[in-house]
Amino acid sequence: MKKNFRGMTLAALLLSASASAQADNNQYVPANDSPQAFVGDVASDAPVHVGSPFAAPVAPISDYAPVTVGDLQPAGFFDGGLKKAIGGCDSCDSPGCDGVGCDSMCGSKGGGGLAGLFNLCGKDGWMRAEAMLMFHAERQAPPLVTSAAPGVFPVLPAATVEFGDDLDGGLSGGIRTDVGRYLTDSFGIGGRTLWLSENGDDYSASGDQTDATSRSLGRPYYFVPRFNPGTAQEDSVIISQQNLFSGNVQAEYATDLFMADGYARMTFCHNKSSRLEFIAGYTYAELDDMISISSFRRDEDAGRNPNLAATAFSSLFETENRFNGGQLGFESMVARGRWTARALTKVHLGNMEQTVRKVGTTTDFLLNAPVSTQNSSILINDEQGTQTQDVFTFIPEMDFTIGYRFRDHVSFTVGYTFLYFDNVAMAGDQINRNRDTGNIGANVTPVAYDIVEGSHWVQGVSLGASIDY
Repeated sequence: MKKNFRGMTLAALLLSASASAQADNNQYVPANDSPQAFVGDVASDAPVHVGSPFAAPVAPISDYAPVTVGDLQPAGFFDGGLKKAIGGCDSCDSPGCDGVGCDSMCGSKGGGGLAGLFNLCGKDGWMRAEAMLMFHAERQAPPLVTSAAPGVFPVLPAATVEFGDDLDGGLSGGIRTDVGRYLTDSFGIGGRTLWLSENGDDYSASGDQTDATSRSLGRPYYFVPRFNPGTAQEDSVIISQQNLFSGNVQAEYATDLFMADGYARMTFCHNKSSRLEFIAGYTYAELDDMISISSFRRDEDAGRNPNLAATAFSSLFETENRFNGGQLGFESMVARGRWTARALTKVHLGNMEQTVRKVGTTTDFLLNAPVSTQNSSILINDEQGTQTQDVFTFIPEMDFTIGYRFRDHVSFTVGYTFLYFDNVAMAGDQINRNRDTGNIGANVTPVAYDIVEGSHWVQGVSLGASIDY
């Protein structure tokens, strides 16, 4: 009799546990075609089951469906919410939670997988990497190399500009990264970097006066006589021309860009499919520009200057722009199914340190005397050396990105980026082509000069991947 009583008691407890677990999961099993019957519902005047702080209304006993021991489930809910999620997710509404916990990127126990390596499981984090394909604005510079028909003096405006004017470096590659996490539901921090490879081009040409078909080459400048400026006119230093000189010229230009910023983001408003955030932080940027040109000519008329065999001219114009300041902006996000669209607009405000360096040399190779070198060149006279100044500037930025989620929290992205740099020193703007012929190749005393300010922009597309938790 005791054994039968104990067996009945154990069966009753097991059935009660199974019914409580099923009710807590809000799963109902209709019995006798009753749509209101919930397995394991407890009457309001009955003892409350373990783990629940309230008593719920129940269906009549006659409506219960048969329950077996195999229907048992762990009771892991509290007040209808997820009490414990596999992988460390706090609730089913948390990013990275797929209904039973974090997705496979986090691993099954909350500590493994790719996200676990970065301690992002159970938190709102993001990692983004994009390949950048960018175009720089054309750099402006005066005509630096000209050419003309064989035996013709290579002087403007009749001559052809071979190097100078608009300098277009074409497409430049780079990479952008963005990593961060939300510390609360509405506040997060992050860091971003942007690097673009060198954007530029080079040029070289040579001429031999012994070849009747060889074109003439020159280094143009604007001749302004010191004592009679009213007679100013175009002129050129000959590098190669029949019966005068044989020579060559090499030139190049390059622009480099790097940016890094740390920021905080605060949510203005959001719902399940959209989000609007305010962004503020610190930005550092480097924009460097350079133009160099060198030429060598050999005198083919020994009777004109018996002691002078050859001359080399070299000119270098370098600029560095270092930005330190803050940033303010907004980012909006809209999601539709697997598609996500983001729009980031912000402006960087702060100090731009501009540094300009001008270096010029003229070297004479003499037949019966040591080599002679002077500290000026065709385009660099007494205004040479290094100058620095600080100016207040701004850098507007716009980014538009579309992403497609091909698996949970992992997306491919494509976007467009535009950056505008105001109040920067570019190398071509620092070239003064007004010269007095008598000063070319002479030793001079360097004097201070004014930095010429300009602007520059960069735009292009991005292709990348995004991981969000």
